Amino acid sequence: MGRRNLEPYPIAVCVLMLIQASCTKTPESYPLASKPGNYPLSSLRVDYQTWNCQQLANEADLLKDALAVALEQRSDNHVAHLNAETEAVQKARTLKKCSA
Repeated sequence: MGRRNLEPYPIAVCVLMLIQASCTKTPESYPLASKPGNYPLSSLRVDYQTWNCQQLANEADLLKDALAVALEQRSDNHVAHLNAETEAVQKARTLKKCSA
């Protein structure tokens, strides 16, 4: 089986990497979003309106997996962000009349 091209899926990949990296840190070691060089998750928003239906379906799958990990880790900030991204993907899929 070939490797999936994750290039067009920046949000899910980025969030999965953030969640994976947080596995090895204590809660006290998380960088604050207000410090220089650190950005809040909300700054990672993507304009899904330009994506095609297949890309949106793939992103929805990746977001679903990332959300499962975030829920398991009880990462409220990541869960909220992933829910917002999932909603944005769903809206784009509806506007483009993509199949479910």
